[in-house]
Amino acid sequence: SGQAPGHRFFIGAAYTKDYFGWGGTTVSAFWESRTIGNASYTFAADMNGDNGNNDLIYVARDQSEMNFTSFSSGGRTFSPAEQAAAWDAYIKQDKYLSTRRGQYAERGALWLPMVHRLDFAVAQNAFVNLFGKRNAFQFRVDIDNFTNLLNSDWGAGQRTVAIFGQVLTNPTTDSQGRSAYRLRTVTTANGTELIKNTFEQTAGIPDVYRVMFSLRYTFN
Repeated sequence: SGQAPGHRFFIGAAYTKDYFGWGGTTVSAFWESRTIGNASYTFAADMNGDNGNNDLIYVARDQSEMNFTSFSSGGRTFSPAEQAAAWDAYIKQDKYLSTRRGQYAERGALWLPMVHRLDFAVAQNAFVNLFGKRNAFQFRVDIDNFTNLLNSDWGAGQRTVAIFGQVLTNPTTDSQGRSAYRLRTVTTANGTELIKNTFEQTAGIPDVYRVMFSLRYTFN
């Protein structure tokens, strides 16, 4: 399935103790490891003429089975040989594709790496008697994605560099009736280049740590 939830593991723990004699201190933590999602390695257009853009790619055994067409992008021209070498290197670095040489990619088999995050919180209660009734103040500090606070590379998710896993683009048929295609390019600091990596780090709000302070007053 292209929308499979994948695996999810989590554990939570909390400990409360009255260190000061006027209110308990609670320390809590929540750890979660989960798969962000999955995709399929498909052509970025209709390869087999069925008017659908979901045709699974064939993973070549070696460069001799590849059939790229020359094209220009970003002021550069990419030859078939250059694309074949880059695609072969891409397959080697891809944990899934490297096991599918000589076969078609499977539907929904491109899984995003699991993300591991730890949330941490400390809450301090203070109980006071006002007008003969017990009231309480609570000061709380929450650190979402505490793992990212410890290390900027931790707690961040990843996504596919090629949208929806569509690494091979502009599929067509050559004069011999063989499938032909191009390798996707990406824009980098060095200009337009052929794709090299399966994943890249995301940079959304959940990928960075957040510290929140709160004060609550409970009265009778």
